[in-house]
Amino acid sequence: MAGTTPTSAPRSTQGRRRLPPWLVVFIAFDVLLVAGAAWLLLGGGSGGDGEDVAQSPSPSTSAPATTEPSDDADDPEPSPTLEIDPAEATVVASPTGNITCAIVPGGVRCEIASLAEEPAVVEGCEGTVGHVVELTSAGVSTPCVPTDETPAPAGPDVAVLAYGETSEVNNFVCESTETGMRCTDSTTGDGFVLARAGVTTV
Repeated sequence: MAGTTPTSAPRSTQGRRRLPPWLVVFIAFDVLLVAGAAWLLLGGGSGGDGEDVAQSPSPSTSAPATTEPSDDADDPEPSPTLEIDPAEATVVASPTGNITCAIVPGGVRCEIASLAEEPAVVEGCEGTVGHVVELTSAGVSTPCVPTDETPAPAGPDVAVLAYGETSEVNNFVCESTETGMRCTDSTTGDGFVLARAGVTTV
């Protein structure tokens, strides 16, 4: 008809059907699962049970500690330390005069002039070890004796201790035997025998 505007045909709504609610929920759940898996793979999760995973400290390098060598480790014992007061010392010699012993309240020191064999050289000792032996409450010691202090045979003024005889001061006792001079501490039981063969402890 002339002068009349044609009306548009109504749009069909059949091509825009809405998804059912259960399908929307299912799709949303799948999206959440995928997102969660991606988050875990990218390092989002750090340890379980609610505890943080402690990161291992990176290894550090440090210079090894150095220990200064001790000068005392291989040093021989010092020169005779037993104080010998002539006023209170009892000095005796073996019948041969090769061994001389001085006994005081604090200990005994014996010296031998001649050994069957010269003592071996001891590192750090500018002299010899073996010509002098001391006995105190601390035990037996063989100090380093400087070369210019090597003992000499007993002089004629030194009392001779015959074989089988003893001399004692306090708890220190020396006995003259044919195998050497034997000195002991009756309190501790420590002692030594000094002879041409060397020093042996008892």
